[in-house]
Amino acid sequence: MPAGFLPIQGGRVGVAFAGRLDGRQTLASGLDLSPGHGFTDIELVARAVERWGVDVPGRLLGDYALAVWHGGERRLMLTGDAMSMRTVYYWRGPDRVLFATSLRDLLAMPDVPRVIDELFVADHMAMNYGDGDATFYRDIRKVWPGTSVLLTAQGTDRREFHRFDPERRVYLSNDEDYVDRARELLDQAVADRMRGQNVAITGSGGLDSACLAVSVLRHAPTVPFLTAVPEPGLPTAPTDGYVDERPYVEALAAAFPGLRTEFLPPPPGADWTPENWSLMSAGVTPYRMATHVAWLNEPARRAAALGATLYLTGAVGNLTLTWDGLRGLPNMFRHGRWLRLAWELALTSRGHPRRLASLTWYSLFQPLLGGHRFSEEDLLPTCALNPAVLRQYGMADRLRQRSSDPRYILSSDSRRFRIAAICRNRGRRPDGMNSLRTFQGIDNSAPLADLRLIEFCLAIPDDQYLRNGTTRWLSRRLLRAAGVPAVITENRRRGYQHPEWFAHLSRARPSLPAQLDRLRRSPTASRLIDLDRLERLIADWPANAEAAEAKHLHLQVMLQEALHVGAYVAWIEGTN
Repeated sequence: MPAGFLPIQGGRVGVAFAGRLDGRQTLASGLDLSPGHGFTDIELVARAVERWGVDVPGRLLGDYALAVWHGGERRLMLTGDAMSMRTVYYWRGPDRVLFATSLRDLLAMPDVPRVIDELFVADHMAMNYGDGDATFYRDIRKVWPGTSVLLTAQGTDRREFHRFDPERRVYLSNDEDYVDRARELLDQAVADRMRGQNVAITGSGGLDSACLAVSVLRHAPTVPFLTAVPEPGLPTAPTDGYVDERPYVEALAAAFPGLRTEFLPPPPGADWTPENWSLMSAGVTPYRMATHVAWLNEPARRAAALGATLYLTGAVGNLTLTWDGLRGLPNMFRHGRWLRLAWELALTSRGHPRRLASLTWYSLFQPLLGGHRFSEEDLLPTCALNPAVLRQYGMADRLRQRSSDPRYILSSDSRRFRIAAICRNRGRRPDGMNSLRTFQGIDNSAPLADLRLIEFCLAIPDDQYLRNGTTRWLSRRLLRAAGVPAVITENRRRGYQHPEWFAHLSRARPSLPAQLDRLRRSPTASRLIDLDRLERLIADWPANAEAAEAKHLHLQVMLQEALHVGAYVAWIEGTN
């Protein structure tokens, strides 16, 4: 979506806006405008700025970035939407402030330094994400999610306009009302994203994608539904779930003929090297699980080829509309609802003793007990940082401070757990979204991450998600009422994204020693990353996909992430 600039108040104030404004009727009503006002998004925002000044971010909804310059006061306000679908990056020099909606654009400006923030890189590799203003670059800040930044000659101030409230509750008259309200909010989120756009869905056979499909088809007669599938002929990982989405998507399309389905394996020339230079250079940042983007990229490219200007995804759904409800089990225990707890455990495990034992331990006892005290050594299976670097930065304490350690991840408070997870994800989202937009040549949006829908889903009772052994009860009821086939609504198995990952990584294996050598020549990369551990891992290569799955965290997560981040560090170090 193109950015725009609009001078107001005789040129004394300038408004720059990029993205999409939602809830336009509510905003227009607050501005005393008639429903047929005809204003564009930026014109509405400009009027809102005139009415509410620096308080305007709390009045806006959508995926947007906003800058407002008050010339008379020599004050610049920067802000983005509360979910960080878009944000503003800025650099403050001795006599000016430069800002942009992407790091790539900001770094293209003269004098903006490219000095890596090593602590931010370490946090990234340790998956210590969260709200904040730091970036991969020491001298570049980004707008903290849910806040605006006010810059004047006297300094920088941050004003909060949104915070998730774990104590907020929504109670409706009956179970059907919760489904109806969820459907209304979903349809509103989808309709707002479809306004002025040609959309496609990049989806699977899961509940998130089915929710998108039925909602989009309430607003359009047909829509492309594009699904990534494994590359033919390659061995896939062993799993209790499924590796091919075709049967589920075909069942959905049979019930909803408006879905124009296509099944798209990765192209023969896909880049499976962990470095993935094209993706990295697109955002001028590393991208976690870059090879997953390569696997999912063909549906996005196909959407653009079909003329779509935006593709929709089900991102964030598993924390909102399609939440499984299992984190409600500890609440039953703490409130003495013993019979209900035993009932839900028995029905959810469906008579399988091992499943009952696993469910009771992981979803009930571990959250209540809080787990063991977390240490830097617990990071080693998934994080290739040198142990000395982990200790230098006190990474275990940093994880605890951000509520990212297992004792909090296993929290017994369902709402606080979800809020923490949403904030962890939104903290790293802008870099990834900008990388994808540039790399794929098409915009994307996530209706299930709509702030109105999230606030509703966080506030309703836990039993709307888990009832009589049925997890994700809210979304299953919504889809049943819409006519989605039982093969989808009653499915309990999980799909495996990129199940042929080991075959693809094995293709890149001959180049891995050379990648390690390049990192050894980088002073920063060789100091941050335990390259000897990576070398041993490459030397002990699994014989097949089944053996590789036992080393899944080491190979697909730690090894690939370390090589990708290391290549980025060496690249930026070389440009300086």
